[in-house]
Parts: sequence; structure tokens; C-alpha cells
Amino acid sequence: MPGAAEMQIHDPLLGVDVERLEREMENYQEWMDQRTEEAYNIASQARAKGLDHSLEVEIPRASDLASRTEKLLVQYLEGAKVADDIRQLLAEFDRETTAIKMATMVSKRFRENGYDLQKSIDVGLRVGLAILTEAVLVAPLEGISEVKLLANVDGTQFLSVNFAGPIRAAGGTAQALAVLIADMIRRELNVDAYKPTDGEVERVKEEFGLYRGGLQYRPPPEEVDTIVRACPVMINGEGDQDIECAGYGRVRNIEGARIRGGVLLVIGEGLCLKAPKVQRHTERLNVPGWDFISTFANKNKEKTKDEKSNKFKSRKVPRISKFMDDIIAGRPVFGAPLEPGGFRLRYGRARTSGLAAASCNAASMAAMNDFIAVGTQMKIERPGKACAITPCDIAEGPWVILRDGTFKQFNTEDAYRKEENEIKMIWDNGEIVLGYGEFMENNKNLVPSGYNHDWWAADLLDGLDSEQAVEDFCRIMVIEKATLPDGIPGLPLNQYEDMHRRFKIRRDWRDFLIAQKPNWDSCKEIAVRFSTSLPPPHNPWWLDLPIEWLPALIQAIETATVRDGNLTFIDGVKGWNAQLMDELRPESEVVLDSENLPGPSIPIEDGIFTDIPPMYWVLRMHGIVKGSALVLGLGHHHDGDDLVITTGWQALLEGLGFSLNGRAPIKIENSEQIFRDRIDSLRKASKILEDEILRKGDLEKKRSAVRIAAETNARQRGCGIAETDRIGNDAAREVADPGPKNPEEYLRSQMLEDDHQVDGIISQIRQISRLRWEHSAPVRIGCRMGRPEKSAPREKPTVHSLFPIALSGGNQRLISNAADQKDLRVQMGIRFCSVCGKKSPMINCHHRKLDSHGEGKPGEVCGGRTELRISTENENSRRRGELQTIRLDNLLEDAR
Repeated sequence: MPGAAEMQIHDPLLGVDVERLEREMENYQEWMDQRTEEAYNIASQARAKGLDHSLEVEIPRASDLASRTEKLLVQYLEGAKVADDIRQLLAEFDRETTAIKMATMVSKRFRENGYDLQKSIDVGLRVGLAILTEAVLVAPLEGISEVKLLANVDGTQFLSVNFAGPIRAAGGTAQALAVLIADMIRRELNVDAYKPTDGEVERVKEEFGLYRGGLQYRPPPEEVDTIVRACPVMINGEGDQDIECAGYGRVRNIEGARIRGGVLLVIGEGLCLKAPKVQRHTERLNVPGWDFISTFANKNKEKTKDEKSNKFKSRKVPRISKFMDDIIAGRPVFGAPLEPGGFRLRYGRARTSGLAAASCNAASMAAMNDFIAVGTQMKIERPGKACAITPCDIAEGPWVILRDGTFKQFNTEDAYRKEENEIKMIWDNGEIVLGYGEFMENNKNLVPSGYNHDWWAADLLDGLDSEQAVEDFCRIMVIEKATLPDGIPGLPLNQYEDMHRRFKIRRDWRDFLIAQKPNWDSCKEIAVRFSTSLPPPHNPWWLDLPIEWLPALIQAIETATVRDGNLTFIDGVKGWNAQLMDELRPESEVVLDSENLPGPSIPIEDGIFTDIPPMYWVLRMHGIVKGSALVLGLGHHHDGDDLVITTGWQALLEGLGFSLNGRAPIKIENSEQIFRDRIDSLRKASKILEDEILRKGDLEKKRSAVRIAAETNARQRGCGIAETDRIGNDAAREVADPGPKNPEEYLRSQMLEDDHQVDGIISQIRQISRLRWEHSAPVRIGCRMGRPEKSAPREKPTVHSLFPIALSGGNQRLISNAADQKDLRVQMGIRFCSVCGKKSPMINCHHRKLDSHGEGKPGEVCGGRTELRISTENENSRRRGELQTIRLDNLLEDAR
């Protein structure tokens, strides 16, 4: 059984002064309560003046989800108390289950208390949706415009829920579960299921085809057909788009011909995308009539089954290009998905950062031509859709190429600004710092981070487990022991009685180690003594270097020399021209001519998985020597035609099997043969994979011919779209797949190609060198700039109010132009004056006082407080208003 010390090792409160923090939190909460009370008092005084729609502050104060739900829906609950019931259910169930149970409970209770069926369903559904959205969104109020009880063709009554655009805020899960909740309420109150007609089904299909808004998922017609016909509740809505349906514009149970955006959101982003979550609840609660949802929940199961039968599981980090889909002109792209040159991933969280945020070096912000500023929204490849950017000094800065060919890194903005005019190209963006919790929050798998000073310090902490180890560290680093932090950080747990002291010792040591900048000799000796890898800058970006370049690079190193502590390649950049970096990369790449490349003329291996060598454009601009130094992230400069590598060159020699004999690198390992053997193996694997692709292509052509013939026959027999597709797919599956010619060879080739894509040449580096090597840049994060101008004030002069003049103001929407028309027909809410009793759309009555002759007095208005009244003929008038005539010219004259 583990001891007390071992049980406390993962305690998140280690090293924290809990009592002090509790006092600070209490004081902070008290301060917040006082300021909130002051703000509400000021707001109440302002509302009492009668200049707003309400005389009271609408935002209620609530302590928890139950209280928020009750106060949010106060106008629907009509005094009914639900907070205590919600608290009891939340103590026993999760939020989604609580929403379902509470919705049916409230609906049943309202029905038993004498409310009509429609009102009971409406209130219960809104309560359930409020709980799902934690009662902080407008979706429970405006996302559901109304609930109706309509009639099927056979005369039975069914439930129709009208969803509006604000339901988008609830998210896909809440949208889908709202439909499930409505169905469970329907069953509880004995309302029949929805039985759609063909016209109603085809109407939804037509709407999906015409809709031009953004949807995360746009289901094909057959999926729409399945959902609409099988769903026991009608997903209805208001026509809120300008486009009208022509084929099925007039359909029973659907008002108007306009596209209903809420319907498409709930079906596409709700029921289709969130089918697995809905299925979990329908199976757990044994809800009948929802078998159709399994079709969407299990849509990818067949593909997964094929992958399992193949016995091959890729280790590749998936490339996500979704952030590039809606790119527009004028928004820079800072990195393509997983491509070298983009931001390198580093885990952590800066003090300036927060939720859904990332950090990078201030020099990186400047290097992006100042497009990135504090708070800029950036669309990123992973883990989420977007993030806000803040500066951070622990992240590495960008690597740049200067006009004279110098390749260097800037870690401060000041240093970057000094040489900004000399920069020719941004080669690498630097690091982006993301919290690992962001991956968990977005339900994304963690991806590998590069081996940095954080990782190096963590490895070294565990190795410093004795006095002797600490003394060895001081000797290697040439540090006085008196300058070290207190204690021994790597002592076993059983030698500590106070875990808080252990935490403090390790924290102080970690901060101390991260700040160290060891030279090559110290790094190498520490790696041997404490089994660490090599931190930057002594760990090149091995994954980026193509294996096809290695034989030529090794030949070039054999002719290099060491001068003044730097590795020099004689004529390494002969013929180099900085102007080539101004040229755009051609769409079609030509055959590479090794004789005309900058630097030494050494033949380059042909591409293994491509027709030409990888990174062909880099070779053409910089040659094999400088190109390799750039790809590996090795700082260098030019000395005439010579290339002088100033940082990381010792790691380059170590990794490729070289040592130093005086000034000349000497080969101590047969590294060239190791790489050539690997290249030969990869070429064989590539041929096997290519043959399999051709075989599958021929098989698909045969299946396609069979599918077309079967579908043609089905159409001639009058089959529907869904049935025709099923017949075609069944016929295609009858064409058997014999599989690869040699399954074992094919599997080995798949694994070899996958290992090469994931690890690059580091497997061979580990075979050549006796040191421990970890990837320094295994994953790049693709990203682009968001749209910061969305939140910028664009109206000049600034708009103080809005008035619905429609198109009457001309193309500039000028209210003075609209006033020239005098009588203006506008759609506004209906309000009645409490003084004169006349109808007015304004908060204070706009009608003029009458003189003795019954004529209005200019400049003198009634000014009475108006109250909103909902028309009995049109219940949606509260939301959409009613057409009425306004004398706009009189309004403007009286306002003066």
C-alpha cells in the first residue's frame, strides 16, 4: 500500500498557502458583491426615468444554475418554482439527464394545474433548453419562437417546434437534445407522432440546397429524407432568409416560402453531427422511435472496421485544414497545416494568457508584419477553432534570413526592430504556447511537443537525486554550488516528510534550470550523465530534413573545416542570389539540375514518394549546404562564398556520425550507408504502395461501372433517390476485393512509410549516435488571421440609435431621405400610450398634443409611457412587429 507521501504527490494544492488564498477569495467576492450592488443601483435609477423599454433592470442576479433558470424564464413560468427541483436532480444526475427529466416534470405539472396542452409543452421545453445551456444564453427565449399543435393528414394531432436563428448559440448538442426533450414531453402528454407528407420532406431538401449560410455539416438529400420522415416531432421554423423556395414553396404546416434557417441548424448541426450523444441518451432511457439516429451515430463504424481488419494503425498526426476553408483576401496565413515554417507547438500557459488563448514571442508578432497584436483573433489548426493571442517571453522567437544571407533568431522585439529593414524572409515563426487543457476542453488528442528547456529541466530534476549528482552537475556546468537553489530536487519521496517543501524545492530548481544556457560540451556531458536529450539550440529540426538530402549533405560535411569555433563550408554558398527569394514558387516544378545549384555541385537523390526531391524550391534557392542549415534551424552567415555555421553544428556532426580531428570533421560511423539502406527500403515500400493504389483504382473503376448500370436500371423502374443509391451500392459491393498481392509485404510497407512520416531520420540518428535524441519540432500549428475588423466601429459618425426605415433612405440609408416621404410604412412593435391611449411604436408617445382646433402642435408631444401589447391575431408580433404608418417628418421636427 502506498505511503502518505506517495498519495500526496499529485495533490494540486502542494506548495499553495490555502488559508491565504481563501481569505483573498472571500475579500474579492465581497468586493465584487459591493460593486455589483452599486452598478444595479445606478442602473435602477436610470431605468426609473422611463427612457428604456423596461422600468426595471432585466438581468437578474442568481447564485447557481437552478436560480438562473427560474429567473431567465420568469415570464413563462408564471410564478411556478423550479429551482429546488433542479438542484435535487443535479445532485443525482448530469446536466443533460436533468434537463430531460425536468422538462417532462414541468410540462406534466403545468398540464395538471389546468394549463392548455400547448402552453405546458412550451414551458417544459424552454426549461429543458435553459438547463442544457446553463441559463446563460438567449436560446431558451428566442431560439424557440413558438410551439404548435398541428394535424397530420389522418387527423391526429402532432407537435411542431418552431426554431429560430438564435438557436445557433445553444450549440449542436443542445439543438439535438431539444428535439429529444420535445418528443419525451409529447409522449408524456399523449400527443401523437409527426407523420410528414412528401411535400414537407421535399421542402426541407430544397431548403438545404438553397441555403447560403454557414453550416458545420450539410447533410445530403437521403439523410435529410431519413431524419424528417423518422423524427416523431416536426422541426419547424420561421422563414428568416431572403431566398424563397420555388418547387415546394407552399406546403401544408409550413408558413411562407422563405428558407427556415433554424430548421437547417437543428437538423444539420444538431441531429446529424451530434447523433452519438443523442443515441447515448435514447438507448439509456429506452426512448422508442429514435432508431433512425443510429444511422448517423454509426456512420463511420464501417470505415473503422475496415481499418481494424487491415491491422494497420497510423501514428501520423492528422492534418486539419478546416481553418483555411473560409479564408478571404487580405487576411494573412501564418502557416499551412503541419507545414515547416509555421508556429512550433509548446505546451504551457503565460500569465497574460487565458481560456481559448495562445501566446507567442513579441518578436514573432512583429515578424508577422504586425498583423498579430495583443488580443488578435487567430484561426488555428488545433485544438480549437480560434484563439486570442498574447505576448510571452518564454516562447522562442522567429528565425529569419537577412539580405546578406545571415540566418538568425530574434527573441526580443527590440532586437527585431533594429534589423527589420534588412530582413529578406521569415523562415520560421517561432513557438506558439498552448495550454494542454485547451486540447481537453475541445476533446482533441494531445500532439507531441518539441524537446525544449522545460522538458530538459524536468528530465534533469529527476536525475539530480543525490549530493554527488548535484556536484557532478556543478562541475559540468562550471557553476558554484553556493549559487544553486536549496535542497536536492530528485530525492525519493520516502525521504521527504513535508511534501510542500519538496514542491518548493523542485519549483525553484525547475526555474533555475530553465534559465540555464549550456554550451555544447556541457549539454553532451549532461546527456551522458543524466540521460537527458539535448535542448535548443543543440537539437536540430531533424524531422524537417528530407532523407534524400542526406548522402549529399554527408559528402559536403567531409570537405568542411572548423575555424574560430564555427563550422565552415568552403564555397558552400557560391552562386547564391538573394533575389531568388522574391520569386513565386512555380505551379509545376521542373527537373532539378544539381550542377546549377548554389554551393557545391553534389547530385541529390531522386524523391522517394514524389517525382522530384522534397523541398525542391529550397534546394533551387539555397543549394544543399545552406538549404540543409536552414531546414535544420542552424544559425549561420556568409563569408564571401563560404557558409559559416555558428550554432548547432556540433549536434549536426554528432547526429551524422562525425567527430573532430583538429579542424577537420572525421567520419566515425558509416552513416552514409545507413541512410542509403533506409532510402532503398523506402523506395521498395513506395513501389508496393503505388502498385496497391493502382490496383484499388482499377477495382473502383469496375465497381463504378457496375454501380452505374444498377442505378440506371433502378431509375428506369421508377425507384426513388435513396433506394437507387442503395441498389447501386449493393451492386458495387458484389464486386469482390481480393486484397493486396502480398498482404504481409503491404502491411510492412505501410508501417515503414508511416514511421518515416512520423519520425523522419531520427531513427537513423539514434542508431548512429549514442546520445538520447528527441524531436525538437515534431508538430507545427497551421494558423491564419481572423477578422478583427468585425468588432471595430465602422460607422462615421457613430450611430446612437437604429430606426427601421428599410429601403426608404436610399442606398446610404439616410433618415433625411426617408423623412421626405412623410408617411413611412415600417414594421415595428405595437405599443399603446398609457395617457392618451393611442398606438405608438415609441417608448414615449410620439403623438402631438392638439390645439383648440384639433390640430397637432409642433414640438409638443404627449410623451406618455407606452406599454407593449401582443396582438391576439398574431402572437409573433412581439418578435417581428407589425406594419404601421409613421409620420417620420413630424418625429424629426418634434425631436429638434
